[in-house]
Amino acid sequence: MIVIIGDIVESRKLSSSGRKELQEKLERLLETISKESESLASPYTITLGDEFQAVYGDTSGIWKDIWRILAELHPVSVRFAISIGTIVTPINPKQAIGMDGPAFYAARERIEKLKKTGYLFGVDAEGAEEGSELALANSSLWLMSDGIKKWKKTRYMIVNKLNSGLPVKKIAAELDISETAVYKNREDGSIDIIMEMTGNITVLMNRYLENLESS
Repeated sequence: MIVIIGDIVESRKLSSSGRKELQEKLERLLETISKESESLASPYTITLGDEFQAVYGDTSGIWKDIWRILAELHPVSVRFAISIGTIVTPINPKQAIGMDGPAFYAARERIEKLKKTGYLFGVDAEGAEEGSELALANSSLWLMSDGIKKWKKTRYMIVNKLNSGLPVKKIAAELDISETAVYKNREDGSIDIIMEMTGNITVLMNRYLENLESS
């Protein structure tokens, strides 16, 4: 299984009304994603005021959902810990609570590390050796973290829509920008490289998931 923990960055700096508005927006967004996702085993659930989590049965929708959350909540930023591992309790199909196991421990440990480093993404896998390909994957994600922190909402929305398979012409129409602007954002933000990188990381995640399931 794959556990994801998301954490709103610096949410305590928001005003009380700002936090309330963000909370309501997050609840609506996570509910929508949970209804639409076909790969969720346990839906996105807000566990603390600033945190939420979910369990995926496979990797197919993970990055699509992550980019959607980032795009919809911008300018508020979110950090994500992804953990491939064992869950020793029954899967709760209604809420991502009341479950336990190494996958949750690793995700919790990773999110705490991200809070200290300032990076937005981290991935762990049960059985991965130190210095493995996973270390390279995390280094790549940390570089990506620094790059996207300066992005405007439009660029996040472009990545979100590209992940949904929309053509450039339709993306331009939906965002009310020119096709040239879409292509320029793709180039200036190295979006195609980022999407290729996350795709390669997904392949790696699948390998760890298959090894875990066959062991």
